[in-house]
Amino acid sequence: MSLNGAQRNATRAEFRRNFQLLDLAPGDAARALGVDDARIEGIMSLELVRHLEDAWVLRAFLIDRAEEPGVQLVPFTALRGDPEDYPFLDAERVHAQLLD
Repeated sequence: MSLNGAQRNATRAEFRRNFQLLDLAPGDAARALGVDDARIEGIMSLELVRHLEDAWVLRAFLIDRAEEPGVQLVPFTALRGDPEDYPFLDAERVHAQLLD
């Protein structure tokens, strides 16, 4: 899945805003997902994406975190729907929230 410039900018802003809404820092996500802070920041900026699913994994993590306190996230405009709807994504990787 290739995002155009506008989609990349929107996705970056959506990640930032959703972290704010959940009162999370990138380090919180890094610890929960078993990676370092730079890895999460790289995914949030879409600059350090090792696997196509990385941004989807972070999205899934945020959605899961929002369910607990009932926070309404800003919808992701490019990363939308279910990973199973995209045959090029490894949906199991997304649902298992695997980053390396």
